[in-house]
Amino acid sequence: MKPRHLWTLGGLVLLAGLLGYLKYQDTLVPIPLASEQPLFVAAAPEFGQEGAVLEALLPAGDKVQAFLANQADLALLETGPGGERVGQLLSDLSVTRHGRRWRLKVRGGWRLQGGGQLDGARLAEAIGPAVARRGGELRLPEPATVELWFPARPMGLLAELGQWRVPGTGPFQRRGSSLRRFDGFTHGRAGMAGLELSTDPALLESRAWAQGLVTGRWAFTVFPGAIAPEDMARVRLAPYDELRMKDGTVWFLSRRLRRLRPNAEDWPRTRLFGAWQGAMELPYDPLGM
Repeated sequence: MKPRHLWTLGGLVLLAGLLGYLKYQDTLVPIPLASEQPLFVAAAPEFGQEGAVLEALLPAGDKVQAFLANQADLALLETGPGGERVGQLLSDLSVTRHGRRWRLKVRGGWRLQGGGQLDGARLAEAIGPAVARRGGELRLPEPATVELWFPARPMGLLAELGQWRVPGTGPFQRRGSSLRRFDGFTHGRAGMAGLELSTDPALLESRAWAQGLVTGRWAFTVFPGAIAPEDMARVRLAPYDELRMKDGTVWFLSRRLRRLRPNAEDWPRTRLFGAWQGAMELPYDPLGM
């Protein structure tokens, strides 16, 4: 074989190898996701208690806003009870080996508070600004599928998906600092009709805070700091229990509020869906509260 033909053959082999490598790099690889069901434990309110509108008192700040958002607008990904990655609004997630193309498939049948169901177009509308800030663009290859394209591998994107929210996907509708139950929620009805959350600094003053606990006004509140001994003595006798959180705050929870399990690692992620107000006070049960 002539040298010229050898060079041509070698070039063709190299080209074929390069094309094969590029195709291999552009192959989508699934990212394992667990089921979302354990995140939403159904409530079991007693007769006449499902219409309760509870009151809570928390200091104003970013954590309170995150707490409210977590009840109304769900994130694409969530962390399950065992630390597993859960596709809360996604049924499938995959990424190419070069990391520049991501494919998100919407979980079917997810009802929205404004009417209709979640699809690729609504998901793209919700996350579009976040994708643009990352320098990427969106494509819709199928009605229930969104693809994210980036000029370079977006570092840390998988963790960021757990922060991207779709408005109106949660079990409660939010109006300012108030929550109202969304009866059409995909996993059923919440155990309470709503929540009125106050951040009034005057109510966090020790005497007002203590009085609110003693009279049973607050379903849950936080320890605000220095409390007069006589006020704290009255609080200790009230039907509430302390729960010390990892960030140093202390929550006082009414024993009539059933199954509210605050997330000790990150309390704004605490879910209200499976909590309800009981008709009677119960002894403190740290496992089945």
